[in-house]
Amino acid sequence: MTTTTHQRAGLVFGVVTQQYLIAHLYSHANAASQLFIITLYCTATIIGSTLPDIDLKNSQIGSLFPVTSTFISTHFKHRTLTHSLLSIFLFLLLLSYAPYLNIGQDFYTLLITGLLVEHSSHIFLDLLTTQGVCLFYPWKKKIRIANFKTGAKGEGVINGILFLTLFTYLLIKLSPYYE
Repeated sequence: MTTTTHQRAGLVFGVVTQQYLIAHLYSHANAASQLFIITLYCTATIIGSTLPDIDLKNSQIGSLFPVTSTFISTHFKHRTLTHSLLSIFLFLLLLSYAPYLNIGQDFYTLLITGLLVEHSSHIFLDLLTTQGVCLFYPWKKKIRIANFKTGAKGEGVINGILFLTLFTYLLIKLSPYYE
């Protein structure tokens, strides 16, 4: 999938999952704080949606972190470590440290949760492509569950579904404000 598709999925999953995963962080906050927290979470999801492609030096995220990207791409092939359940486990491990932080525990939880959700969505979307991913890395067998070609018409359909999902969700969520 292209960066645009991953970022759109990041926004969709961020908007939809925020009420289930981070609502407890802002349930008693004023409206401005709630908007800030939701925006921060959605930003983390958009960043997380491109994070697995850090194993490509010419990717958007790879160009932002060239040293890290070069190191990862030198030691691991594309769609192996960064596109595996092992990478998701590493995010869960990071998330488990939140209770031990003395400052910024909620902020840390918010960011790591956003990155984790979208890192996972990126891997899922790449499972839909003909290239597949090494889901069980270090086992090098690539797994795929569909045959969409990156940048082809099928991906356009996925993009359209993501857009309609976001539009419908926002329409439903905002409808009580217009009654």
